[in-house]
Amino acid sequence: MPHSLLALLVAVVASGVLLPALAADCSGRFSAGYRVLPLDNGRKVAVWYPTEAAEQPPARSSSNSAFAARVARDAPPAACPPVPLVLFSHGWGGCALQSILLTEELARAGYVVAAPDHADAACAIGSGEVNLGRMRVDKSFLDPAGWNERSEIGRLHDLRAVIRLVAADPQLARIADTSRIGAVGHSLGGYAVLGMAGGWPTWKTPEVRAVLALSPYVLPFMAHGTLSRLQVPVMYQGAALDWGMTTSLEGPQGAYAATAPPKYFVRLAGGSHFEWTNLLCAGTPDVPACLQSRPNAAQIDRYAVAFLDRHLKGRPGELLDAPGRGLDAYRYQLRPGAPSGGGRTAPAPRRPA
Repeated sequence: MPHSLLALLVAVVASGVLLPALAADCSGRFSAGYRVLPLDNGRKVAVWYPTEAAEQPPARSSSNSAFAARVARDAPPAACPPVPLVLFSHGWGGCALQSILLTEELARAGYVVAAPDHADAACAIGSGEVNLGRMRVDKSFLDPAGWNERSEIGRLHDLRAVIRLVAADPQLARIADTSRIGAVGHSLGGYAVLGMAGGWPTWKTPEVRAVLALSPYVLPFMAHGTLSRLQVPVMYQGAALDWGMTTSLEGPQGAYAATAPPKYFVRLAGGSHFEWTNLLCAGTPDVPACLQSRPNAAQIDRYAVAFLDRHLKGRPGELLDAPGRGLDAYRYQLRPGAPSGGGRTAPAPRRPA
């Protein structure tokens, strides 16, 4: 190395200019920070994010068996360059906190995750009450052809409001890249995020760069033939015993076949429509314990992180090109006309749904 360049490097390091860049790699594991933000409509948004603060153990019930969050509440975000924002849209009658097995873990993997309570949320952030009276939809689930771009548009408004809310928050704006967004949704939430990817043309949200649809309600898009118009990578996740939704993803006429690549399909071994919710973790104290003892929870998170890492962070995601060990089935196609990869694998031992 020329002496002049070496001297410049030493001077830069000594001045501290280079050190923040080295310290801001942000590719490792973090604690999960947690905050709650208000929406203008009176509902709330749960936000998880990477932090270097210690997580607080969950409060234990008298039986010491209740599943609960393990987060660093209101801690400052990690000193990172901006990381992608991930939106989470809950299922019909669910709520923002319904899937902390995924939302918490995404924060530990280096994402800012924001989940609003939608109008149909039967539970609510910060409340232990359940209100089934909120569980209303614009159209019947049994008439998917009757759905259109106005159907459940409130979810679109909520998710776009969340983007603006995070971008305007002084602390979160420093770490959340709202120009690189992953949209994740379960059930009716899967419908919402597919709509944002172009399933409904007027819903198309350019900042959304990848969609993870968990047992999604796809029948309206199939009825209108719009899945072929999606222009972002999509991963569908289903479950072997999820007869109500996963069956609409499969086969030559299913949603996966109709979707433009790059696309992925994960089918979990066993599991019902609620495999992506906290019900999967019942009997464990927190998310880390759930991931250790529930194979499907670990698979959900492994494939979710690998997919988002590849398509939002530009990382290789070797897992996505492997056969899909431990899954009931796995498929992927990266380019139009390219052969499909994956295949049916030896399923893991099944447990009751």
